[in-house]
Amino acid sequence: MKKGVIISLLASLLFVKFATATELNIYLWEDTLSKRVINKWNESHNVKLNLYHFDNDDERSLLMLKSLQLPFDIVVLDNISAHLFSRQNVFENLKDLPNRKNNLPRWNQACGTHAIPYFWGSVGIAYRKSKVDHIPTKWNDVVQMSDKQKGHVGMIQDSVETLLPALYSLDYSPITDNENALKQAYQKMLKANPNILTFEYLLSYVRSHKNSDKLHLAVAYSGDQYSLNRFFDNDDWDFVTPDGEPYLWIDCMAINSNSHVKKEAKEFLEFLMDPEIAKINALDIRAATPNTAALKILPKSYVNDKSIFPPAAAQGGGLIDSELSPANLNVRAKIINSIINQHEAKP
Repeated sequence: MKKGVIISLLASLLFVKFATATELNIYLWEDTLSKRVINKWNESHNVKLNLYHFDNDDERSLLMLKSLQLPFDIVVLDNISAHLFSRQNVFENLKDLPNRKNNLPRWNQACGTHAIPYFWGSVGIAYRKSKVDHIPTKWNDVVQMSDKQKGHVGMIQDSVETLLPALYSLDYSPITDNENALKQAYQKMLKANPNILTFEYLLSYVRSHKNSDKLHLAVAYSGDQYSLNRFFDNDDWDFVTPDGEPYLWIDCMAINSNSHVKKEAKEFLEFLMDPEIAKINALDIRAATPNTAALKILPKSYVNDKSIFPPAAAQGGGLIDSELSPANLNVRAKIINSIINQHEAKP
């Protein structure tokens, strides 16, 4: 992550320190909390919600590692980080929250005892229907793109997702620690590198670049297409989980052990896990809710949406994001840094 991003965020956090005891500071992905849910919270609780956003898992984790004393009361993070930081006694134990029972045990287990599952989904490909001739059903479509799509493909800078398309296209697991497999993926990414438009997360890219029209398809997270269509006020973006075992992401919510408003933070998590609230949040954000009680009252159009619920994952399958060894992370970091540096150096 660029140093400037950290400095900018840290500067903005100076204002957070002046928050009163009736405010909750929440660190989460942008566009992942329904405005209707916020309004309902405001109607029933005299606790203001202050939202701060990140657009990269590694960015968030790096910021937290720099200072575990950051003044966030609630943090959204992936399941791996939830377990990692929990082992450092950074988060409150949430296993006794009554509304946890509304979640599928699989997702409760994935987030552990010190976090609750918020949303889940798959890593896939977002694409513009007006710019793409055929649905990109294979991961190879973004690493060996057609001539028409060269220069119009977006990737993600992440320890897993950057190499995921290449590894899957080579029939390897995206979380493999096989160095030969990683080297093969590296070579494949180097060949693709000149034809890749950006490694910036697509939602951030379209919001910060005037030439965002150049982006036709990109590695993305399920639900991103709805955020894109809301942003552009059209229905041009769609999403597909490519063939093969889906790679699943899970967003968990945790409460900072240093928070001075833990009671209010727990009330907010309980509020989010209420089936009616979870239903509204799921419909507005268009990501997969872990709340089985909410699923029973959600419309079929949502429950049967394969872009939200890949059939294999909906039936209990799919590869859940899991912790990588330090050695694996080290190899990946060197590979990814090399890919990014070469991409940034191209004319």
